[in-house]
Amino acid sequence: MKLAAPFVLLILAATAVAATASGRISLSPTASKCGGQLWRLKTFSDPQRNSVEMTPVTTTIEAISQRPYPRPVPRRRRTPFQHQDWEVVAQITQFKLDAGGIRLVLYDANSYMNAVIPIPSCLSTATRARDAITSAWRSLALGCAQPQGTWQPLGAIAYVSGVGYWSQRIGRRGAARNGAELHPVTGLRVVAGCSKRANG
Repeated sequence: MKLAAPFVLLILAATAVAATASGRISLSPTASKCGGQLWRLKTFSDPQRNSVEMTPVTTTIEAISQRPYPRPVPRRRRTPFQHQDWEVVAQITQFKLDAGGIRLVLYDANSYMNAVIPIPSCLSTATRARDAITSAWRSLALGCAQPQGTWQPLGAIAYVSGVGYWSQRIGRRGAARNGAELHPVTGLRVVAGCSKRANG
């Protein structure tokens, strides 16, 4: 019997939340489970992870979206944007659970950008800032809203920090025009708009 994709995502979400709550990792991270060939970049477990400056630089979504789009799209950490942790203040307009984690649509001053909190079970022992990423997941999934496999509105205002990442410019909902993302999210502090106030 073949399970529908949204149902599979709900199972993954429940597993991830349970693992986070118990402090255990329940799945072995693989490309197929955790976001494709670039999953190590997305989960901050790539060989160059220690080259990233983790003191967040405060910026705006507009400033990030004005950065030149690299060609070809980096498959490793090779641009200044990817070697820095960034922080923006934004409205989380929508969110959904996909194969690699909770995808957020961030909005501020007529600009949009995606940010992704990896599923905790996709974080390996090599993942840098693992506790911070897990805390961000907990803040949203346990303290603010229940992630599902379909887009949900939120409207929360939050400080969001994350490592620079370049995605394909494929018209994804709420994507920056240059494909820039914060991926993984390394910090999430909700200041307004949660049905359940996040504590991260």
